[in-house]
Amino acid sequence: MKKIYTKILAGLVLVAALAPSVQAEESLKALMQRMKANPVAKVAYQETRTLKLLTEAWHGSGFLYSLPPDLMIREQLKPDRLLMGVQGNKVFYFDVKNNTRHEGELAADSEQSVPLVVFKAIANADEALLRSVYDIVFATTAQGWTMDLTPKQAAGAVTKIVVSGLSGQAANKVRIVQAEGESSEFSLQKVADGSANDAAINLLFQELQGE
Repeated sequence: MKKIYTKILAGLVLVAALAPSVQAEESLKALMQRMKANPVAKVAYQETRTLKLLTEAWHGSGFLYSLPPDLMIREQLKPDRLLMGVQGNKVFYFDVKNNTRHEGELAADSEQSVPLVVFKAIANADEALLRSVYDIVFATTAQGWTMDLTPKQAAGAVTKIVVSGLSGQAANKVRIVQAEGESSEFSLQKVADGSANDAAINLLFQELQGE
């Protein structure tokens, strides 16, 4: 289940990262407000994953769907179709090719759930919860900006998340680093804002649950 939670986290962080970019003088509170005021309904992503046991990088692609206040789904289309999602305090995983499903509970004190709890704080603009788990550093240059998220305590596989974008623009890259030295880098492109994909995400969630 540890790998499953890590995969879900990757999708969750990508949706959060497409909030409008952060300027140097802005606070984390301002970022939370921007994310809440400008929800992203659909994101296209390209993933490059570096694994210790493979000599060549792994590549994948798909879409991310967000339906506030508590539903998010990642649909991987290549190399194989997978569905992953979070609703409230539940996490879901569906391997379409092998017809395999998993379901689990979010728990703030669970080593595997901590990253998901953090995203839930981001989605709900809960700055206090975010700061209680991650050390957060914003940095800007003339070319762009970065946001580093580092766990305050060793919990789960993820050790650091780096979100970046061009100056004055939303995030276009996310890098997730794991304790084992493996990492995933995502290139992002927003497809739709607001509630444009409510029907689509609800259908995907039904498939994810097996209904």
